[in-house]
Amino acid sequence: MKLEVAALTDRGLRRAVNEDALFAADPCFIVADGMGGHDQGAAASRAAISAFSEAFTAPREATMQQIEAALDEAKRRVQAISERSERGAGCTLTGAIRIEHQGQPHWYVLNVGDSRVYLQRGGRLQQLTTDHSLQSELFAEGDSQAASTPRNIITRALGSTDDEHDAWLLPVEAGSRLLVCSDGLSSEISDVEIETVLAEGGEPAMLTAELVRRTLAAGGRDNISVIVLEVVSGGVAAQASESAGEDAEWATLEITRPGSR
Repeated sequence: MKLEVAALTDRGLRRAVNEDALFAADPCFIVADGMGGHDQGAAASRAAISAFSEAFTAPREATMQQIEAALDEAKRRVQAISERSERGAGCTLTGAIRIEHQGQPHWYVLNVGDSRVYLQRGGRLQQLTTDHSLQSELFAEGDSQAASTPRNIITRALGSTDDEHDAWLLPVEAGSRLLVCSDGLSSEISDVEIETVLAEGGEPAMLTAELVRRTLAAGGRDNISVIVLEVVSGGVAAQASESAGEDAEWATLEITRPGSR
């Protein structure tokens, strides 16, 4: 399997400190967005990411057991920081980790909070994760107040009372791309603009730079973290998923049902 990946994080134009952290090395591609004040937010996101960077140091497929252990360790480290802070501390955690499932390579897509993972295939873009935010939950309920609700009210995060993660399995498919990003990107530029950038093609390094450039041009009000990952070869052949039906290319196996307890 051949993967090409680029990762970029930027403080943005309004924040004094970059509270985002990321790790992008096969098999783990993950972003954390810190909360709780400059120092504590940065410490929380770094602590969460360190649990994964220490667990996945070699380019080999992970196991679900390893991922769960890394998640538990990340939660423990962030909680310890939160307990030492008067204001508390926490972070979102979102990404994709390469595993084997039923003899085939898959992405284990995980999410806590409102950072996001997108899939881009054949010029089409789909958000794979579900935002854990009050606005997103109100939209899902059809509440008329959803549009006027601030997007940055998070309902789940590491370091909070609700740190449950959602997870899905997605086949690794040649020719597809994954975008992992903090909400500093998705809150500034639309999914349509993200789709346009990714559809233009180019190396992942060019795409990450262009996405950050556009986000800064749109205001850059938050920290920005972006990982673009392209499956150059290997994995499931595109025609194999297409032969399974029109919707097969977007099919995921849900491990933890969003909103379930």
